[in-house]
Amino acid sequence: MLKLVTHRLLHSAILIFGVVSVIFFTNFVLGDPVRVLLPASTPQEAVEAFRAQMGFDRPILVQYLDYISGVLTGDFGLSWWQKADALTIAVRPLTATLELGLVAMLIASVFGITIGIAAAAKPDSWIDRLATSISIVGVSLPLIWFTLMLALVFSVFLGWLPTAGYGTWAHMVLPVVSLAALPLGRTVQITRAAMIDEMAKPYITTARARGLSERRIMFRHALRNALPPIVTEIGWESAVLLTGYTIIVESVFGWPGFGFASYHAILTRDMPVIGAMAFVAAVIVVIINILVDIAYVIINPTIRYE
Repeated sequence: MLKLVTHRLLHSAILIFGVVSVIFFTNFVLGDPVRVLLPASTPQEAVEAFRAQMGFDRPILVQYLDYISGVLTGDFGLSWWQKADALTIAVRPLTATLELGLVAMLIASVFGITIGIAAAAKPDSWIDRLATSISIVGVSLPLIWFTLMLALVFSVFLGWLPTAGYGTWAHMVLPVVSLAALPLGRTVQITRAAMIDEMAKPYITTARARGLSERRIMFRHALRNALPPIVTEIGWESAVLLTGYTIIVESVFGWPGFGFASYHAILTRDMPVIGAMAFVAAVIVVIINILVDIAYVIINPTIRYE
């Protein structure tokens, strides 16, 4: 297990280095950062003086090496607009997004796996058809439309829940429902397909011949072997939710999360903050991937990584 984690950390360090490098050079590809920070009417002399003050007049390789050395110590520089530490600005809204993302994934995982197992237990039954319908609806719903409809019906028309805000469970209900729909639908599909595939294998026939109950066969044997693709799906959806997919939901419901903060940083081209947020997002993806790999080994100890 330690060897696996060490191996993944080394690969992840290279990945994060690549992400940070791409973000840095994108700053120069998209145009002159000085022109972003100064009004268009600024005299050329003032532009050049400001360029020298910010260090943008140095060779790009020198700027890149300085940037990387700062990243290694957690220093992404100061926000161009907020004049505060970029990494602090990037991490601050993460708590709010974690609240939404983790609750949404918990709901989607529990209900998705349960519905998928129920559908696989009785293929072509009304339960299977209902589960298939739920999964198709969850996958097909446009997020922006679904989010706006929830706000319109439950906040505006019925007045049951607040339209926007942060801090109480009532504020979480609609954003969580919005975010849980897609991963729930996909989890149902993956669970159903994986379970049906396992239930058709010879070892299940052998277990039935030995007189084992259908419940025990389903949960002790089939589910255990079907878990790897399910865990992969849950890990992928978790990474997506926690690294920016929440932007639409956070914007509609006024939730001060990571996605909305990322959008604001990109809109203002605040490159230090964008770099810090890309770094944070890469770290989240890396952590989730390592947890998924560890889960594989726990689920099936025969799995080994070379």
